[in-house]
Amino acid sequence: MKRHQALAYTILGIFLLVNLFPIYWMFVTSVKIDIEVYSAKPTLIPQQPTFRNYVEIFTTRPYFRYTFNTIMISLATTFFCVILGSVSAYGFSRFHFFGNKFWRYIIIGSRVFPPISLIVPFFILFGKLENWFGIQFIDTLHAQILVNTYMWLPFSIWIMLGFFDVLPRELDEAAKIDGCTRFQSFRKIIFPLAFPGIAATGIIAFMGTWNEFMFNLILAPTPAAKNLSVGASDFIADMFVSWNHMGAGAMIASLPAFIFIIFFQRYIVSGLVAGAIK
Repeated sequence: MKRHQALAYTILGIFLLVNLFPIYWMFVTSVKIDIEVYSAKPTLIPQQPTFRNYVEIFTTRPYFRYTFNTIMISLATTFFCVILGSVSAYGFSRFHFFGNKFWRYIIIGSRVFPPISLIVPFFILFGKLENWFGIQFIDTLHAQILVNTYMWLPFSIWIMLGFFDVLPRELDEAAKIDGCTRFQSFRKIIFPLAFPGIAATGIIAFMGTWNEFMFNLILAPTPAAKNLSVGASDFIADMFVSWNHMGAGAMIASLPAFIFIIFFQRYIVSGLVAGAIK
């Protein structure tokens, strides 16, 4: 092995060690008993490993409800981001209208503001909507879906926009000659060809929504719409922190990320790279 290769592998090994150790420590903590967790001498390997903590978080906390809420919010947000994002990106890519470039930057500019600065406006807006329409928004799943769609839709449009711009316009013209309408051309030809980019966008939107914490913490104060990320904070009490139960909850909340990385990594990489090349 050449010297520069050995150096590269060494740096890569150190990088992996630094990044994977928190995950390892989180798992180790999740299988420790209380005495070992609060011991003055931390142990890298559990002396009496147990999965009782995983059972207890579902029996002592409404974790089934948290899991259901997280799945519903993430799937619905991903669906709206993919559908609305792909149609919007296709329109920006294929139609030349006044203000096309301007509105592109307006869309991405809506994500310039720090998310924490939007909490109060969203809270006031939902309160107004409740008064106007008599429909509850605070502490509901549809409010969480609306907020997360707002947060991820601009990003989805921009990722898919770069991908649609790469596809030749001749494909649309050929489909039109064959008798396809604009919508049929998009659905039967452009959408399948853009699937890697669309899949990458959907996966990133899903993972971002799954891990969302701040808006859910403020806008979902009860288990009715609370997700797994905020549910893990239930184990922080006034006088102590149940680290092993929190670790178990964090591991469960992290499972989708591991699954997506293992099974859908090629879609993420190919989609983002293809969308970046013009």
